[in-house]
Amino acid sequence: MQQAEALRVMSALAQPTRMKVFTMLVEAGEGGMASGDIADSVGIPRNLMSAHLAVLSKAGVIVSTKEGRSVTYNAVGETVIALGDHLRTLVSLRDS
Repeated sequence: MQQAEALRVMSALAQPTRMKVFTMLVEAGEGGMASGDIADSVGIPRNLMSAHLAVLSKAGVIVSTKEGRSVTYNAVGETVIALGDHLRTLVSLRDS
């Protein structure tokens, strides 16, 4: 993972609502959640949720699948794992 990507992921997850959404999607598993259900669960308007989902998507921590008029979101755990690996590498360079 490059530095710019690591910053994008950390920035996306540093906001409380987005971290809550990511956590919910991890817990939802492979079935994911519809965007409207996410907004309802978090308790914010759907248009505001759309902006949060866009930030998370751009950071690569969630993906969307459109089925008819419904959009389902899933967490991308690999991105967060790659961030962890990147941070561990930085720390190991200091310890070398």
